[in-house]
Amino acid sequence: MFDSVARAVETLTAEYAAHSDVEPAFDLTEFFEPALDDTEPRETVGERRKRRFRSTIERGQTLSEQESLSLPIEAITERLVDVANDQSIEARRRAAVLDYCDALFAFAALAFELQERYPSAPVATAVDRLRDAGDAAVADDLSGGLSSLRSAGHELYRTAVVVRRADQLFAALSAVGEPQLGRAEATLGGTLDEAIAERDTDRIDTVAERLNAATDGEWTSDDLLSCSHREFEVLIADLWREGGFDARTTKYVQDYNVDVIAQADGTRELVQAKQYKPGNKVGVRTVQRTAGLFVEFDADSVAVVTSSSFTENARESVERMSEQVRLVDGEQLCELLTRSQLVPSL
Repeated sequence: MFDSVARAVETLTAEYAAHSDVEPAFDLTEFFEPALDDTEPRETVGERRKRRFRSTIERGQTLSEQESLSLPIEAITERLVDVANDQSIEARRRAAVLDYCDALFAFAALAFELQERYPSAPVATAVDRLRDAGDAAVADDLSGGLSSLRSAGHELYRTAVVVRRADQLFAALSAVGEPQLGRAEATLGGTLDEAIAERDTDRIDTVAERLNAATDGEWTSDDLLSCSHREFEVLIADLWREGGFDARTTKYVQDYNVDVIAQADGTRELVQAKQYKPGNKVGVRTVQRTAGLFVEFDADSVAVVTSSSFTENARESVERMSEQVRLVDGEQLCELLTRSQLVPSL
């Protein structure tokens, strides 16, 4: 994928290390900038060279404290110290070792960061390649280790792109409050973890679409069917409260086909909530049975609400009744919910 280690470093810097929304365990910019600095002539003598060796050695010492990396960082750092102190090594060779170690440490820092943020992140292959590259550095076989460095960069890039997108979605999830989130936080969070583990961008996009739809506040038939039957009844009660009613759901036992009782200004309305899939229409018997509860509940009106629609017979039967009986189908319900302050659950 990358024709050079420098290109791998440059791409990874753009895709992850410089991502401002992330608070990394390390200052990744500090690790990546020296490895990316190939536009200026490499000075391998004088104070600048000494400062650069010192800073790279310090980064190596910082990384060596992270045992979870299981890389020969300490041995690589010792090799770098030897190169810095050995005046017999030609300048070009010193520059090559320094560039190599800069890139290796940058990749190692990113691998550690990805691993710390998301334990499910697939960095094992990248770490294996970095270990090979590290062994090559210790053995003073830089040419043999370059392919391993490029391979590590490729693996880290694939993971980092997914993680960066997941970071944004996790931040968006944390900004979404109740009642949108509900039980979906664990579900969507788990989906993101799985997407990271499998580097599945399609799953990432699915979560993003669900988040966008929910935060837009537009209700669809899918939203009406995504909750349980009891949650659907609670949703209807919430909608009636938005309309100024004191609404409560009834108990499951002996609810007499009434799911919500709503009262306002001395009037009482009975609501029957039917969470049906599209195509499963509410029939005339359900409507007539609910309408017949006026007397028993001392109600002033009755509403039958469904996520689907009503049969023609059901609609015709209501037309023959008084205006105290009304039907609300799925399309009308979505319109009412979209105009309300209620938002779809994720």
